[in-house]
Amino acid sequence: MKRRTGHTEDIKGILRKIVKKIEEQGPGKKEKISQAWQKAAGEKAILHSRPVSLTRKVLTVEVDSSTWLYSLSLKKRSILKNIKKDLEQYKIEDIRLKMGDIT
Repeated sequence: MKRRTGHTEDIKGILRKIVKKIEEQGPGKKEKISQAWQKAAGEKAILHSRPVSLTRKVLTVEVDSSTWLYSLSLKKRSILKNIKKDLEQYKIEDIRLKMGDIT
């Protein structure tokens, strides 16, 4: 069996490089969407709703009650406008609100 020659790096060094690279990239897609949702929907709404998926340019958001479903439906156009502005790279065209467990 042949042995590799050359420089070897320990796992600790490799992990440091990976973590540094991730930190340089900033927050991931999920975090960006959550932050944009919080900003667009408001502090109270974030306690009762959460984005769960982005599929085919539609952001799906679960809400914990019919009251919040109705309330957010009334604000949907305004929220969508703000989400589109904050998340231009994802080209979101619509928001789908549905009942769900937000814990």
